[in-house]
Amino acid sequence: MKASRVGRRALALTIAGLAIGVTACGSGSTASSGGSGVSSGAPELSAITIGVLPSADTVTIQIAQDKGFFKQQGLNVRLVTMTTTNQAASGLLSHTMDFAVENYVGLFEQEKTVPGLNLRVVSDDSQASADNYVLLVTKNSKLTSISQLKGKKVSIPAPGFNFGAMALDVLMEPYHLSSTDYTTVVLPFSAAQQALAKGEVDAAFTTEPFITAAEATAGDRILVDMTSGPLTGFPETCWVTDAAFVQKYPKTVAAFQRALASALQVAATDPSYVRSELPKFIPAMKPAIAKVITLPTFNTTLSLARLTRVADQIEQLGQLPKNFDVNALYYPLASAES
Repeated sequence: MKASRVGRRALALTIAGLAIGVTACGSGSTASSGGSGVSSGAPELSAITIGVLPSADTVTIQIAQDKGFFKQQGLNVRLVTMTTTNQAASGLLSHTMDFAVENYVGLFEQEKTVPGLNLRVVSDDSQASADNYVLLVTKNSKLTSISQLKGKKVSIPAPGFNFGAMALDVLMEPYHLSSTDYTTVVLPFSAAQQALAKGEVDAAFTTEPFITAAEATAGDRILVDMTSGPLTGFPETCWVTDAAFVQKYPKTVAAFQRALASALQVAATDPSYVRSELPKFIPAMKPAIAKVITLPTFNTTLSLARLTRVADQIEQLGQLPKNFDVNALYYPLASAES
């Protein structure tokens, strides 16, 4: 449960300096030595590169590292910090990443538009919880409903069709409105609150910890929970690689899947531990913030049903061909059930 507004305001000085830093570190994959001590199930690669976002969803990687789950599977991990999940496609294609976190909506859009990508979803990660993705307005805004967004400016962190745009299309449909009725202003989450305060945008699509920061420091309010109504519990993030990597390094993929499965089990059952890990994964996040932000719901199994739910929703909006092969993206751990 989120902290009261009074409690949030008490955090204002702590939150005011919050800025999620993005630092990329390049790395490559290294083949394991394959000595006599290596079992037949050992991964083909001893070092892997993972593309991550500095967000609460991706903290499962920090958990897997700190709990020793990667080490148990014979994997040494290096992280590449992305500014948007759109970078996953280029990272996988250029082989500067072996795995990456993806937004479910974004992965379908990239698979549709990027030639030769051939993504494979190897692990689930999270689905929406209440107020985890929202549309914010200032405390004095005259907007009280998304039905009033016609002709307004809305900040979304990436151009084109993405989760923010999709969610607005779905939630605005009862009002006979869509993304063509407002102007999209592309801004990263970290810049959206300032743009809102300056009146450069009328509403801002954002997530945690930026929601808590905006409420505490400026009194901004939630116009709408972007995963409410038909989008309640909507799949948010997952872990992907590409078909070529799966074919060449199946044992490495399986080792990654087992490590993530263990980390997701911890994340799903121990929110206090998740909150303690967040400042380690996102150094700019103070422990006081980590204690009150809304956490996503972590999923412990990869589900074809969730993939299909996303595909069906995108197809209904005319953004995915009806003959799109969802099954081709689905690559669960061999012993897992769909």
